[in-house]
Amino acid sequence: MLLGVVYMVKKLRFWGTSAGEGTPTPFCECDICRTARAVGGPELRLRSSFRIDEETMLDIGADFNAAALKMGETLFGLKNVLYTHTHEDHFNYMMIWTRYVARKKPDFPLNIYFVDKAYDILEKFYFTSPVTSGREGYTRPSDVNFVRLEFLREYEIGSHRVTPLRGNHATVFEDNSANYLFRLADGRRLYYGLDTGYYLDETFEYLAGQKLDILISECTMPILTDDGKNSMGHMNLHTFLRCAERLYKQGTIDEHTRVYLTHIAPIGTTHAGLCEYIAGLKLPYRLMVAYDGLSIDS
Repeated sequence: MLLGVVYMVKKLRFWGTSAGEGTPTPFCECDICRTARAVGGPELRLRSSFRIDEETMLDIGADFNAAALKMGETLFGLKNVLYTHTHEDHFNYMMIWTRYVARKKPDFPLNIYFVDKAYDILEKFYFTSPVTSGREGYTRPSDVNFVRLEFLREYEIGSHRVTPLRGNHATVFEDNSANYLFRLADGRRLYYGLDTGYYLDETFEYLAGQKLDILISECTMPILTDDGKNSMGHMNLHTFLRCAERLYKQGTIDEHTRVYLTHIAPIGTTHAGLCEYIAGLKLPYRLMVAYDGLSIDS
């Protein structure tokens, strides 16, 4: 006899907070990775993923199965996945395959959203990938529905209004990653800014007309020393601080905005070290370091 298990889905929850290599990195014996193995807890990071609510997530990548186990949640009710870009730590075709082979699955398809040129990855899946060649059933419409979005257009996805903005990050398929501005069902505005380097001017300009309640930003390189340069492609800590300063000056964030750092590589310092450094800063907004399992509304 199989026992019934009730899974409680937590909203606005970080399912993963690492950059592409994970923390600890399996092949690495640096001090940060050794500390993560020894200390555990928030020092351990799966690749970045974020759950808005039961129906909607951002990025299901290489660690999605481990993340579901770690979170103690199921993806049975998931209807929408918005992808920031097609790098493998954010997008993994195995997610599509596990949806296909599920023995008892939902009676609705999983909507997978790509923005602009990222949608071109479908051609690789269908026609050139040795993994999926001859296995088109993995992506049959009853299981998966691929949707193309465009930058700077607002869409209704689930219970939310969503606008993709250009990130300062490129891949083989995309000139720009997609960062997402959400108007959540409860009226709050959330911006999910990864992967990206220092924001593009058009992104600053669009966000100047918004007041964010929640800002989630990447901080791939949490290096505590400042070289005075704004990093492109990814953010280091001080690039983020300069980016946030500009957002504050233009009124996008204020003292009530909750700001979270994620997509953190094992570079520069540990989770504890980054938290300690930030605690010593005098900032006009609330800045926190995210960790796997953190729920914003808890």
